[in-house]
This record gives sequence, C-alpha cells and structure tokens, in this order.
Amino acid sequence: MRRKIFKVIGITFVVFLVAVAALALYVYKQSIGKFEVRRLSLPTRVYADYTPLQPGAPLAADDLLEKLDRLGYRSVPALAQPGDYVSGRNQIDLFTRAFTHPTGQVPSQQVHLSFRNSAIESVSAQNAALEPELLTSILGEQLENRRPVKLDQVPQSLQDAVVVTEDARFWHHPGVDPIGILRALGRNVKAGGVAEGGSTLTQQLVKNYYLTPERSLKRKVTEAFMAVILDAKYSKRDILEAYLNDIYLGRNRSISILGVGEAARFYFGKPVSELTVPESALLAGIIKSPNNYSPFVRPDLALQRRGTVLGLMLRSKKIDDAAYQQAMSAPLPRKPFRQRTGLSSIPYYVDRVLQELARDYGYKDVKGRGLQIYTAIDLNAQDAAARTLENGLGALERGNRRLRRAASPLQGAIVSVDVQTGEIRALIGGRNYDINQFDRALNAKRQIGSLVKPFVYLTAFEPSLSGKNITPATLVSDQRFVLKRRFSEDWSPRNYEDTYHGTVTVREALEQSMNSASVRIGLATGIPNVVRTMKTLGITSDIDDNPAMLLGAADISPIEMADAYTTIARIGSRVPLRTIRFVTDDRGRVVAGGEEVKAVQVYPARDAFVLVNIMKGVLDRGTAGVVRSLGYRSVAAGKTGTTNDKRDAWFVGFTPGLLTVVWVGLDDNQALGLSGAQAALPIWTQFMSRALAGHANQTFDVPPGIVFVDIDKDTGKLATPACPKVFREAFLAGTEPTEICHEHYF
Repeated sequence: MRRKIFKVIGITFVVFLVAVAALALYVYKQSIGKFEVRRLSLPTRVYADYTPLQPGAPLAADDLLEKLDRLGYRSVPALAQPGDYVSGRNQIDLFTRAFTHPTGQVPSQQVHLSFRNSAIESVSAQNAALEPELLTSILGEQLENRRPVKLDQVPQSLQDAVVVTEDARFWHHPGVDPIGILRALGRNVKAGGVAEGGSTLTQQLVKNYYLTPERSLKRKVTEAFMAVILDAKYSKRDILEAYLNDIYLGRNRSISILGVGEAARFYFGKPVSELTVPESALLAGIIKSPNNYSPFVRPDLALQRRGTVLGLMLRSKKIDDAAYQQAMSAPLPRKPFRQRTGLSSIPYYVDRVLQELARDYGYKDVKGRGLQIYTAIDLNAQDAAARTLENGLGALERGNRRLRRAASPLQGAIVSVDVQTGEIRALIGGRNYDINQFDRALNAKRQIGSLVKPFVYLTAFEPSLSGKNITPATLVSDQRFVLKRRFSEDWSPRNYEDTYHGTVTVREALEQSMNSASVRIGLATGIPNVVRTMKTLGITSDIDDNPAMLLGAADISPIEMADAYTTIARIGSRVPLRTIRFVTDDRGRVVAGGEEVKAVQVYPARDAFVLVNIMKGVLDRGTAGVVRSLGYRSVAAGKTGTTNDKRDAWFVGFTPGLLTVVWVGLDDNQALGLSGAQAALPIWTQFMSRALAGHANQTFDVPPGIVFVDIDKDTGKLATPACPKVFREAFLAGTEPTEICHEHYF
C-alpha cells in the first residue's frame, strides 16, 4: 500500500514538473516572440500634409503660431537654427525645418511673412513650407502618438530619473525584485492599504505588452514569470529602451501619448535628446499618474512630483547638489500657445482614412506596418467644425426643454469638402469621441427629408430623362392631392405646417421646399429616373422605389450626401471624395495615392447649373434665408432638409470652393421637433463663416448652353416694363419662355 502511495506521488510530481516545463516553454515562446514583434514593429503614422506658405493663403497669424507650437518650434529673440521663430505685429520671421515628402525634398530656409485679413499677405522666400503634422500613430488597437527612439538618443538624465523613480534596483534584479516586493508589502501593511507597488520596469513592460489590466493573483504570477524570462533573454538596455518607448505619458486631445519620444515633443516641444535634468525629472514623475501630474493640468502637483524625483536622483548620486538646486528652480514648461479643444475630434477623420485604406488600397490592417499616410485634413477647419457643432448643439439643448430631458444627448455630424478636388477637409462624427466612438458622418443612415428635392428637379430639367420641357419658370400646382394606389393605401403628401400655395413656379417650389409641388414634379418625371440620378451623382445606399422617397424616405449617411451634393456643386462633374493624398511604406516609397484624380462629367453641366442657380435662391429668399440675417454674405447655394416627423434636421450648402453637410438628430431616433433651418442651418452658417475667413468670394462658372432671360416672377413669362417682380433666370438654351406676360399694366 505504501509503495502504491509513493508511486502515485512520484507520478504526480513528474506530471507536475512536465506541466511546469511545458508552461515555461509556452510562456517563453509567447513572450519572446511577442516582444520581438512589438519591439521591431513600426507604427503606421497619419499626418496632416505639409503646409505651403504662399501669398494669399488663408492662414491667420494666430493660426500659424499655434501650428508652430504644435510642431515644436521655439519662440526666440532672433533666428539661429531651424525650428526658431520670431513673432511681431502682423508678421512672423521663421526658420523652417527641412523635411522629406513623397513629392521630394523640401529645404530649410529663413522666411519673413506678413499677414492681412486672416491671410498671408507676403512671403520673402519661394516654395517655403512647414512639415507634415502628425495626427496619430497606429501600433495596436488604439489610436496613439508615438515616436520610437533608440536608448542612445535618450539622455542619461532621463534614464536615471526613470530608473530611480520606478525601479531603483533595475540594473541588479532578475526581472522580479524580491526586496522591492517585501519593502512594498511592509509599507502597504503599515499604511493599511495599497501605498506602493512592487512591480519592476520589466513587469510593467510585460503588463503593457501581453496582459490585461485585471488585478488577480494569476495575472501577477504570469507577469512575474514572463518578466524573469525577458530579463534572462534580453539585456537591461534592450528592456529599458522598450519600456521608454511604450510607457503611457498622457493624452494629446483624445489620443494616447506613448513613449518618451512623443512625450518630449508634446510637453517640451523638442526631441528627447535635448531634454534637460529638470525636464527629465518632470517626465519621469508623470509616469505614476499622467492625468494628475501633467504640468498643463495640475502644475502645482507636477512641481511637487518633479521635486520628489529630483530628490531621489540626488540621494542616488545621479546629480550633485548644484544640479539639484538649479533644477529645482527651473520653471515648468509653458502651456501650448492655444489648445484647440476641437482637435480632439481627429479620430473621426482618421476613421475615414482607415476606411479608404481598406476600400481603395487593400490595407485592411495597418497596425505596426510602418506606413506614412499624408491626408488632406485642414486642422483649422476640423477644429472649427468640432467647436461649432458642440456650441450649436449646446445652444439647441439650452433653448429646448424637451431636448434637455431627452434620454440621449443631441448629436450631429459635419462633413466639409473641397469642391474642386473632392478632398475631405473636415469630418466630425459626433460630439465627443472619448465618450462615444460611433462615427455618424460615416455610419449613421438617416432619412434625408427634403434634401432629396434637388435630385428630383435635376432629373426634371434633363429632357432625356423626364421626357418633358420643365424649366425654373414652369408653373406647378402646390395644392394638396391624394395619390390613388391599387395595391396599397392611398397616399397624400403634406406641406410643412400644412400650408399650401396654389400655383407656383418651379423655382419657388424648390426655394420654399414645397412638398406637394415637388411630388407632382417627381411623379411626372418618374421615380426610377430620380433614383437613377441619385445613383449617378454618388448615392450608394439602397433606395425604395415608392412615392415616399420623393419626400426623402431614404436612409443615407452624411458622407454619401456630401458625395452626391459635391457633384452638384461641381456642376455635374464627379470626383471621388477622399482624405488620402499619399501613402508611403517604411522605406519612404510611395505605395498608394499621388495619382492625378480625373473628374468625370456624369450629368449635363447645363442642367446642374440651372439647379444650382435655383439653389442659390434657397439662401437668398427661401427656407435658408436666415443665413443672411446671421451675417453670411458669400455667394452660396444649398438645401434644407427636414423629415416629416422632424426626427432629422439637415442642411447642405456650398460655394464654388467648399461644401459642408450638417446633420442633427438623436441616436435613439426620437423626434427633434426642429426643422433643418432651425437646427442644422445655424451650425452650417457659423462653420462656413470661420472656414472661409480669408477666402475671396467666388461665383459659379456658367457652362455653354445657358441663356439668361428676364421673367415675371409670378407667371414665369417674359417680363415687360410693367411687371413689378422681375427676375433674371437661367435656362437651357431653347427652353426659355417665349410668351410675354400680360398680367400687369402701367
């Protein structure tokens, strides 16, 4: 019996040893493999493309100063080296940095700039430019800003500050520090709680690389096991370098700052190699709690924490007393020139960048591939869009008790497009990306309401589709009617607030967004033809072939509406909407983008111009007329959109240079109780006023085949000197009215 017991114990012990060995081998392979992959992976970086500095560019002095601050330029008394600038009244002297771009090398040079009316007035040098600005890096699942550095680039003061603060016995223990664990245990018992952790730098690195944030004995044992393996396999310098490149050091807007390379740029505006002793101590102190010890958030706590680190460095003899005293008296880094809260919306724009990479270029997973992606984002426009949306939605909530009591907060989206190029300049998918990452600009399919009407009238103006000679002067009934249907219920379109207008011109019907008149035009034109027009202009969503779609009963995203309306703004010429200009690989070779984007005339220019000419009237005297009372003076065309139950409020408006879509609604699809003119239009007006500051006013080019004729506004007939309301209208040549108005006499 005793022999059997010993035999069982022996077998159990052998099995245990084999299991431990197998586990050790598995953990070894996993930890070593992942460490190598992560250590050698290069983050994919997303940039705002370089900024040309040229006369007439719409860039105010303050905006340039903030950009210089974000790029890490230094304000100095006199220019001495690249990265310096001197600012004065309406002028800036600048020593630009050289940089490599997919289009070639851009040299460093000294430049004098003068400013006037929110634009650059003069530049002393040709081809001057500022380097691309990093938006984010992608190495894991989260967006992050990261600049990997070699340990030789990290000053000794920073290495020492991190080690004495986070793991004083780093150079001596085998990955796990028993002495440190016992010391932490004693202090925690004495404090009656968790006052100090016992994790080494290697354990922290393991936790960041491989493990979840859960707190359990199993995880701590695994963490310690992996730490010992890494310490045995790699040198201390390798481990410290990996740690310094991976440690979390705060947030820039809504994007994590990882590693000392990026943190040095963010907090001090300089490369990590240039950090001083007090700067090194401050950065090392931030590691413990970046949100609490940030000099930009809590300078008082940051100063105390820096003093603690400097004291540890002094006691460890990493600095002498003179260096300690000098560092203790050094000022904290100043807060950036102006922190734009709107730039926390950048991840919404990056969502579109990643969408294009997968759809157009086949890059479905960009994590750790070392790609460099140069985008068309306008950071000033992105900031203005985010802040305007938040301010506008906040004002609507404050002025509406029902919205304040809604189950979910009021939401919105903005897409702004350069009409000439199709480049997306700004994209906002919601109020706060940190709270809710759902990108409504790309993914929210909402009913478009009256935004469908320009498609209806554009179809009507093309005789080959409508089979009719419909012009802006054509008369149409706006009386209520009932559409009899054999296989479903009868249907009757209703006007806004049940107000009907009798017989009106097509221009008046569209300017005032009359439902009854528009449905009559749509039915006469043919619903399938209207759907065909929408698809031709850029709509990709499914659209039901039923009369209700003539009033916008179609679920379409803001980005699709921007696509289709941009084709209208381009007078029937289509270019694909895009955010990406260039993509280069980890060796700087262009692998995507850079090709010339060719426009395709997908709809007759003369029809599109007639439509745009009417849509200008929407802002001048139609449903969007409030923009003029709000101070917007530029030439623009547009259309309000309101669904019948007021669940969605839209406005799309454009100049020859810039188009912007605004949507406002609730995520739970409850009714807003507000029209497009009430909810979306004020936001559009504020944004466009900011985005177009410094831009010259433009008019829409008139294509061949258009004639202008003076008509009587009420009858649509040729005007006489006796007509009281004369309007100069655009027509397709040969469709202009020939009958003279006889309704008025002297």
